[in-house]
Amino acid sequence: MRLVSIALAVATLGAGQALAAPLVNGGFEQPGVAGAHFLAPGSTFITGWTTVDATPGGDADVTIQDNASYGAYGVHPSQGNFLLDLTGDAGRGKGVVSDPTAVTAGGKYRVGFDVGAFYIAGYGSFGDATVDLLIDDVLVGSFTNVLGLSAPGTDWERFTYDFIAGGPSVKLTFLSSTSLASSYLGVGLDNVTLDAVQAGVPEPATWALMIGGFGLAGAALRRRRLAAA
Repeated sequence: MRLVSIALAVATLGAGQALAAPLVNGGFEQPGVAGAHFLAPGSTFITGWTTVDATPGGDADVTIQDNASYGAYGVHPSQGNFLLDLTGDAGRGKGVVSDPTAVTAGGKYRVGFDVGAFYIAGYGSFGDATVDLLIDDVLVGSFTNVLGLSAPGTDWERFTYDFIAGGPSVKLTFLSSTSLASSYLGVGLDNVTLDAVQAGVPEPATWALMIGGFGLAGAALRRRRLAAA
């Protein structure tokens, strides 16, 4: 019975598998226009996203830029050819909000995103980078990438957050934090994903473990029967 229990336990290893949901342009690769573009609040220049400013009155822009724009200074996307700098020219409290994305009410979902902190050639460290995540306009967390570079480059760190969908669609907002501990010169955002977390669906490797576990359990039962005979 012990081996049977082990085999049954293996069946649970696949729980929590994430399946992609239809988030549009999470890598900010569209519209794919070369260069650096400084976008005012309300801009829909980035396919699937709208720029926002949570602290009106100061510098309000957000920058979308390709790898060539500031690559010589050490600024590179985490993937693809484009990234966002949520501080724009300078400042805090600015960012982007996604178009509504279809989900299943009551379903579990996982947001993933890369936060970038910059060390700029000729200028030095731009400091730690903190991004505020809002889901349907509700702040759910602040995520800080502590800059770990002492030479020019972009330090990317991956973050995830799980939530239960409250309706048939969801909006994701990413803002450069207004915290004074976060950089006002550079907060990168890239590679945003939204996955449906489906419980109880084993992956192929897990199926192999399950089959092996049941095989061991069957062999043990056969040995017991032979011993009893």
